[in-house]
Amino acid sequence: MRTVFRYWLWVFLAMVVLQIAFAGYGAFSTADKVSDGSVDEKSYEDSFGLHIGFGYLVLLAGLVTLILALVARPGRQRVLHSLVIFVLLIVQVLLAWTGAAVPGVFGALHPLNAFLILGAVLALTMREWRGDGMGRATPEPVAPPPSATP
Repeated sequence: MRTVFRYWLWVFLAMVVLQIAFAGYGAFSTADKVSDGSVDEKSYEDSFGLHIGFGYLVLLAGLVTLILALVARPGRQRVLHSLVIFVLLIVQVLLAWTGAAVPGVFGALHPLNAFLILGAVLALTMREWRGDGMGRATPEPVAPPPSATP
């Protein structure tokens, strides 16, 4: 299961990067529609549809990551790291929901939290693949060679 967890982290990381790209697509697609004078709620949702829909898949992927961490048993720190990522993803969805109602405050926190998520997933992926940092077992001390005593 540890190998599955390690490879899954790369898939999860790619999903987070793709989600950020979908946000950029939505922003520039909407901006393009502004120049045409055709921005309404439907065209806005069309522009951000990939970002919105895929966001729920990323949230589900965060839950899968947490479950895999629990099953793979990569160490307490990595399980907690997976939990923090899942909590950040829940916060991300809440920020998206409230960002439409209070855009000045929560709307600005939504992209900042996205970069926290990206950094956390990248850090977990790198630590798991390098085997250092959180949860790493310390190497056994090497005994010095026996001295040649006459």
